[in-house]
Amino acid sequence: MINELLNKPAPANSDDNNNTNKGKYGGKSREAAKTLLSQLILIMADLTGVSIAIWIGYQTRIYILPKLLPVFPTELPPAINENIWWIWGIITICFYYEKLYSRRLSFWRETKRVIVAITLSFIMIMAIVSLGKMSSEISRTVLLVTYMAALFVIPLCRYLVKYLLARVGIWCESIIIMGTGDTAKKIGAVLQSDWYMGYRVTGFIEELGICGDTDKRPEPIPIIGCIEDTVKIIASQGIRHLIIAVPNLSGTELVAMAQQLQPHVRSLWIVPDLPGMPIVGGEIEYFFDDQILAFRTRNNLASKRNLIGKRIFDLLVTTLMLLLVIPVFVILALLIKLDSPGPVIYAGKRIGRLGREFKCYKFRTMYLNNDIILEEYLDNNPEIKHEWELYAKIRGEDPRVTRMGKILRKLSLDELPQFINIIKGEMSLVGARPYLPQEKDKMGEYADTILLAYPGITGLWQVSGRNELDFSQRVQIEVWYVRNWSLWLDISILFRTIPVALKTSGAY
Repeated sequence: MINELLNKPAPANSDDNNNTNKGKYGGKSREAAKTLLSQLILIMADLTGVSIAIWIGYQTRIYILPKLLPVFPTELPPAINENIWWIWGIITICFYYEKLYSRRLSFWRETKRVIVAITLSFIMIMAIVSLGKMSSEISRTVLLVTYMAALFVIPLCRYLVKYLLARVGIWCESIIIMGTGDTAKKIGAVLQSDWYMGYRVTGFIEELGICGDTDKRPEPIPIIGCIEDTVKIIASQGIRHLIIAVPNLSGTELVAMAQQLQPHVRSLWIVPDLPGMPIVGGEIEYFFDDQILAFRTRNNLASKRNLIGKRIFDLLVTTLMLLLVIPVFVILALLIKLDSPGPVIYAGKRIGRLGREFKCYKFRTMYLNNDIILEEYLDNNPEIKHEWELYAKIRGEDPRVTRMGKILRKLSLDELPQFINIIKGEMSLVGARPYLPQEKDKMGEYADTILLAYPGITGLWQVSGRNELDFSQRVQIEVWYVRNWSLWLDISILFRTIPVALKTSGAY
């Protein structure tokens, strides 16, 4: 049936065929031209970033390091600028190897690949300098500083260039989504909201059996046709990218559809119906003889090596941050003491890794008799009581919170003492939310999964909506985090936490 639909004959009228061909080749050629132009501009942006990083390396080596460490002479070899032209070529090749000019990824996924490409290229550069006995011509100190600068400069250059390209409409490729279910809607929303990837969802193609059913239509992206019109739509609109998100198709039908549509587009994405499946770090396995495809995944947080790596990362970053925030600790402690009577630090019981309870430290943000205040407030406000039961938070004016407490919560400064919990090995910088002991039953079947990870000062739940999410939504997000943990995911969450905390939305 799928083959019959997709092989539906084209209109017999020659004018219709000519118009279709014009749309096909005209639209696709424009898309191809924009893609080529974007790739060339990105290459120039990367080369510019490398040049800036090299300049930083030179300036640091000549003007900064000799003042800090007298062992560094103030002069460099006079021919040093003449012997580094090949460095740009090595870096460009490594970027091509990591598919940084052919794949469109979200910022953090792309940045991970950029860092890998930069690291690989500088390992090769250092090897060439050493094996080629070029140390008298090229400063390895300059290369090392250049490498460290490039880790920040190149992602920044790519971000700025893509932003400018997106503003002028060059960094944009059309894509259509086959399907109108929840999965298709989520994909459409993600692609539309992430300008960095550079996809514009032209429309949805309706599934079999619901064509014309307006109740199924996922606004605001329009419906542009039914499945049997897919090839015609691709040709007439010059579409080069297609996503198949039709979970009710059988495996045989899905394979048949993919085989029929693949020749008509540049890239074809197939979205399987596997909600909750761990995907970060997963690997595709294939067996040529039997034409079998397998997806292999693993529980990263069950590995002792990963837990040790996460612990080392926590200790290094926490120690550095503690040195920077000690003055802030002292100032906040004085302000809390002056604002209301009671201790500066509040230690509440929370559930830790593997269900072990611990005392979670926070700056006190409530009055000492907060339990009595809460009980009276909920009795007098039934609508607030319902909100409390749903979110375990009072999202408006909370009568238990002190004046200083409101400021601390808005800026998430009340959680700074949890650095002590990290040093003690009870928490992590990034992890699940520190749950109350009485909330374990509400976590239900997901408790064992969530409690594989240490609770975190921040987490995926915080950068995905904070307290705007209800309890069940937070649980689902944290299950996904635990099943898909990686050190890079932790790093990206830490950076994403900064604008979320400064924005203060969802903080109560």
